[in-house]
Amino acid sequence: MLNALIIDDEIDARNALEVLLTKFVKDVNVVGQASGVKTGIEQINSLNPDVVFLDINMEDGTGFDLLDELSEIKFHLVFVTAFNQYAIKAFKYTAFDYLLKPVDLQELRKCVERLNSIGKVTVGNTRMQELRTTHKSGQFSKITLPNLGGFDVVDIEEIIRCEGQKNYTTFYLKDNRKLVVSKTLKEYELILQEHNFLRVYQSHLINLKCIKQYQKGRGGTVVMEDGSEIPVSREKKEVLLRKIKM
Repeated sequence: MLNALIIDDEIDARNALEVLLTKFVKDVNVVGQASGVKTGIEQINSLNPDVVFLDINMEDGTGFDLLDELSEIKFHLVFVTAFNQYAIKAFKYTAFDYLLKPVDLQELRKCVERLNSIGKVTVGNTRMQELRTTHKSGQFSKITLPNLGGFDVVDIEEIIRCEGQKNYTTFYLKDNRKLVVSKTLKEYELILQEHNFLRVYQSHLINLKCIKQYQKGRGGTVVMEDGSEIPVSREKKEVLLRKIKM
């Protein structure tokens, strides 16, 4: 059971989220609400929540201002925000959970289920700094990949390819490491496609800069820097060849 704190300067938004959590989501208990940075810090110190649903922009500051005031973050952090392109990209790259306003019930349930499966958590300063940097600059050169013990921060340029299997994705890196993440390949395709990655087959997403050779065939095969041979679907063949020749 997660004890949850909601921090948002809009009372209607706070109440609506509390109703969803209380009436429609299992294994979560709302222990309090706060309306801004100052009251949010007071409630966190007083209630010691397991998860904080945190708004980004509030009247007395931002969610980042609140986090800066805390010496340590010993709770799950879920950002709740209206659509903002760079904010959402930052959350994706740094593997923080986020929900868009108005909050969708199914997404909320998935979020809580995921948090319950992880257990207790402490968010380190490195991860928060990555989030602040990407959020402010809009530049994304690194990606945070969660694991059972915490997370790995990886330079995107170091990723050779990704391979998906059901709800898991394996990252193959230039230093010969393999990192397995419990998220779908589709999620990482959406993140990495703007970094010159292409999904060439149902279960394969490749870094186009790491191709060593293309072998002809119905769809063909690409040989990657790590020596792996990745099939190319017929539907992706023309796209691949066009991007290689650019």
